[in-house]
Amino acid sequence: MEAPFPFAGEILSASCALFWAVAVLLFKKGGELVGPVTLNLFKNVVGTTLLAITLLLRPAPLFPPGVPLADLLTLLASGCIGIAIADSLFLASLNRLGAGRSAIVDCLYSPFVVLCAWVYLGEPLHPSLLAGVGAMVAAILLGAWVPNGDGAATTEARSLHRGVVLGMVSMFLMAVGIVLAKPVLNRSEPLWATEVRLLGGLAFLAVQTLLSPRLRAEAAQVFRPGRAWRVLVPAAVVGTYLALILWTAGMTWTRTGTASVLNQLSNVFVLLLAWPFLGERITWRKAGAIALGLAGGLLVVS
Repeated sequence: MEAPFPFAGEILSASCALFWAVAVLLFKKGGELVGPVTLNLFKNVVGTTLLAITLLLRPAPLFPPGVPLADLLTLLASGCIGIAIADSLFLASLNRLGAGRSAIVDCLYSPFVVLCAWVYLGEPLHPSLLAGVGAMVAAILLGAWVPNGDGAATTEARSLHRGVVLGMVSMFLMAVGIVLAKPVLNRSEPLWATEVRLLGGLAFLAVQTLLSPRLRAEAAQVFRPGRAWRVLVPAAVVGTYLALILWTAGMTWTRTGTASVLNQLSNVFVLLLAWPFLGERITWRKAGAIALGLAGGLLVVS
């Protein structure tokens, strides 16, 4: 589809970064109240509902005519991988790492997108990818390092390492999900494509919840209005409605690699906002790690 205004993809991708940074802070607070799978389910229910209302209010048809079944199935599969599974792992990682360290690991999203786009879409792969990945690995090691010490330090280190692994897998699956959907996004209406991806993720999470007595009990409690909604509802609106729309539109109207790097600005915003809102201090190691990660992202698409 033709972009609605000059540099639409770049502007929307950068705007998405700010919205997503705010959402990450809210998700961190929400993760203190509910488990990652149930939080993911809740945010997807809210996001899917709001987006459905938005689609119904438009003059365009709810379901675009002539959409091939293959495109529909691709978007649903993309949602299962990139929203249901990847976001649950991301939320679990966020609980262990905190917002600042999570932002460091999230720098891997950009090289994973470029690598997947090279494999699946045939987009050009530059030699600087290896240098970029090396910078990001160094960033993660710097940001997640815990000095040797007593048992408490060892326990913290183990938790951080699990969080790093969960975050890395999450970033890879997010990249797979969006690159899988990229050819369909290029010829689809962004809002409709976003809704289909959300429905795919929601269907996966619903089945996962129904198969687990623990998740069923947790979901029954979370979907009952209460004080937790003061955090969970804004998190879902900002992260699963506004940010996801901007993300999909940005991916639609610019190159995959360009959009992914602009999305990485969220890591800077997270680091800056986590201090006043979550009390996570900006240490020299965190700042240096973010700088390394962003430099690696620029190398990846240079």
